Amino acid sequence: MVIVLVINLFTTRIVLKALGVVDYGVYNVVCGFVAMFGFLNTSMSNGIQRFFNYEYGKNGEEGANKVYCTALHIQLILALIIIALTESLGLWYLNNKMVIPEGRMFAAEWIFQLSIVSFIFIIMQAPYTAAVMAHEKMDFYAIVSVLDAVLKLVIVLVLPLFGCDRLLLYGILFSLISVVNFCAYYIYCKKYFSEVNYRRIHDKELFKSMLGFSGWNLFGSFSGVMKEQGINLVINFFFGPIVNAARGVANQINGGLQSFVTNIKMPVRPQVVQSYAQGNLSRTMHLTYSISKLSCCILLMMAIPISLEIDYVLRLWLGANVPDHAGFFTIIILLTSLVNNLNSATSGVVHATGIMKDYQLWGSLISISSVPIAYVLLKFYPIPELALLAVMICSALGHFVCLFVVKRLVGMSISEYFKEVVWPIVIVLIISVVITYPVHHFMGSGFLRLCVVTLVSVISVALSLYFLALNEGERSLFTQMIKNAAIKLRLIKK
Repeated sequence: MVIVLVINLFTTRIVLKALGVVDYGVYNVVCGFVAMFGFLNTSMSNGIQRFFNYEYGKNGEEGANKVYCTALHIQLILALIIIALTESLGLWYLNNKMVIPEGRMFAAEWIFQLSIVSFIFIIMQAPYTAAVMAHEKMDFYAIVSVLDAVLKLVIVLVLPLFGCDRLLLYGILFSLISVVNFCAYYIYCKKYFSEVNYRRIHDKELFKSMLGFSGWNLFGSFSGVMKEQGINLVINFFFGPIVNAARGVANQINGGLQSFVTNIKMPVRPQVVQSYAQGNLSRTMHLTYSISKLSCCILLMMAIPISLEIDYVLRLWLGANVPDHAGFFTIIILLTSLVNNLNSATSGVVHATGIMKDYQLWGSLISISSVPIAYVLLKFYPIPELALLAVMICSALGHFVCLFVVKRLVGMSISEYFKEVVWPIVIVLIISVVITYPVHHFMGSGFLRLCVVTLVSVISVALSLYFLALNEGERSLFTQMIKNAAIKLRLIKK
């Protein structure tokens, strides 16, 4: 996670310098538009992951093999649908509605087609990723993640050596990484997992169940993508690609921090689903509460110093190429991520039950409403930050409404949730900011202050998390995890 974060941040600095702010904005808005169709794949991938985990917990490898074979059929159909949508609706929007600088349409069209090719490989990779996660082979996941980041770094390092259209070359090389990732997952799964063996299975009930689960999941994924890419298009409509570049920079920072949190939550979700499949609701909720606190506090460790030192961080990272609004965009997006992490943890319980209708319906309607709200706000008050504030407020409201849905599904106590999860996180946030801000305020700006603020933030969050946010059982588990890590690193003996 550390390696990937550092490489990704360094990569963004180089690619922004190599492409320039305008071309970087064009790349973000075009690729983002193709990714908008990814809601189809996201919904199906979540469904495949859920059924893999559930079948492993209930029927073992035989059930998992049926899920794998059925998933291949579904993903192939999905790939054909996405090709049809992007080559018709997507291409029309690119040529008629998208704001592209003069002389860059040819490159934008090629980036569009290359993004589709990359996306098809991502779609077909979903069953293999689900198998890796179900087996909890996080070492392989880490290796491929690092390989992915290194390849992206190599691409941007060699980019200035070529005299051709750098935006077009960047798109070609970037799309090849998707092929490499797919091949790595395919070869690994075929070699080590016996259930990853295609057979001509036509299990209609399983097919219907996976589509039924993914149907409402599809609605939720669609609203999520429409929220993200819809805001992107609204910003592009009012302010053009340079402000899109600012949002792209902010999303890169948020994506780097989220990689930590995602990799922490990823091994827990299979355990949540398998515990529910085995009828152990108590363990299901215990895991959900614990991972909610842990993921949010780890995000705070990094988000607090970055928010306080955002101007210096952006200058250190991007040099003179910092787009306007990038600083405020980053702070707002990090606050939104804090809310989204809470919602992501509770959504794992809903996925375990397989009853998605109410959760996705209400959450999606509230989420997607941020786009028209942002449009109206910008129409009367052309301040780009208002669009992202609309997203943050809708995310908070959506999480609160969805808690009532989880309560109805599994009997979760909302008051207990606030007591066990929300208030401990708020306490950690307040204490950490109160301790860290004076360091930021009284020291002179520079690299030393960044290091000291980061160190103080990490220590204050870690100590307040351990002594105030974790319960006795979680503290015991946390201590054992630290001990096991020290043994593996040979810092102490068994």
